[in-house]
Amino acid sequence: MFPDPTFRAATATTGLCLLALRHPNLTAGNPSADSVTKSAILPPEVNAVRPRPARPVLTLHDDAEQFVARMIDAGRTPLLLRSQIAASLAADELAQARDALDDQLGLVPAGDVIITPRGLDGGGSCGPRSEQIVPVEAFLLDRYPVTNRDFQAFVDDGGYQQTSLWEPAIWPAILQFVDRQGHSGPRHWEGGCYPAELADHPVVGVSWFEAVAYARWAGKRLPTDAEWTKAAAWPISEAGTRPRQQRFPWGDALDHRLANVWGGPATTTSVFQYPSGGAVNGVYDLIGNVWEWTSSSFDEFAPPRLRWDTATPLRSIRGGAFDTYFDTQAATTFASGADPFARAHNVGFRCAVSLAELPALENTEAIATEESALSDEENVA
Repeated sequence: MFPDPTFRAATATTGLCLLALRHPNLTAGNPSADSVTKSAILPPEVNAVRPRPARPVLTLHDDAEQFVARMIDAGRTPLLLRSQIAASLAADELAQARDALDDQLGLVPAGDVIITPRGLDGGGSCGPRSEQIVPVEAFLLDRYPVTNRDFQAFVDDGGYQQTSLWEPAIWPAILQFVDRQGHSGPRHWEGGCYPAELADHPVVGVSWFEAVAYARWAGKRLPTDAEWTKAAAWPISEAGTRPRQQRFPWGDALDHRLANVWGGPATTTSVFQYPSGGAVNGVYDLIGNVWEWTSSSFDEFAPPRLRWDTATPLRSIRGGAFDTYFDTQAATTFASGADPFARAHNVGFRCAVSLAELPALENTEAIATEESALSDEENVA
């Protein structure tokens, strides 16, 4: 199941590369992988304006094992576990991808979550009548926000030139998404690279559109507002009862020892700095450090009288940041909004994957059978 056609494009390109490595004789007479890549990049005059660092992430010079390992290292593991690609993996490679997925993403089970509409989230004084109970399907969420090191792989792989990762309406704006020296990349980088000392800090200075493009490149997506809240608040409920959920992943009171908010370092920190502040499923840094883009519009759950009429519809951001002063604004109940073109110093993101999009996690026997059949056909040929 692919809710977004760009997932199909990213998966198809990855699948072609893996197929060429695993069964090179099957690609004879077909367009080369280079021609496939060139068909998905911006016109030559655009590339001339934005020269790329010569640091490719994946190439057809790798063998299949290296290809799989480098996909995992780049954080693109979900692409390997989609049915189109998983069928080409050997059993040990499939196991490696599954283990990596478990290391990189945490499972958030299906269930209901309470969403408090914007303007009514100052402490619950409006009571249950202001709440909305939203069902959420099971999904996987990045254990940490996307770091500068993570985002560098996307930049080095030419993510800003791959139009299949971006909505057509936004193509002209891609030229504006540059760093301090005019290279494609986050606003505060230089020369297409991040400062070495910030490798494990969450990437900032990226618009909502850049976050979406990265997520598509990685075979993921941005979480919805309800999904982010469910992961952070961890609601517990029995059938027919109102969910019980926390204002913070660890409880109902903000503990400054567990998150990077106002009064702390006054800048971003490593995403690994607060290991005791994570949710029960091992998802960390949900509160503080940086606000996180979601896929939802800011006013999705707001009553009509509270909705804002803006020239560009705002996108919801969650979790607070290192410069968030009020405890209520760092709580799981609170949503703020930002212009999707904004490239703020305190807004980053993390990615999600619907569990239903990865049938390879459960369909081991079918994949092994298909892999065996491909091997038999190759031997006969």
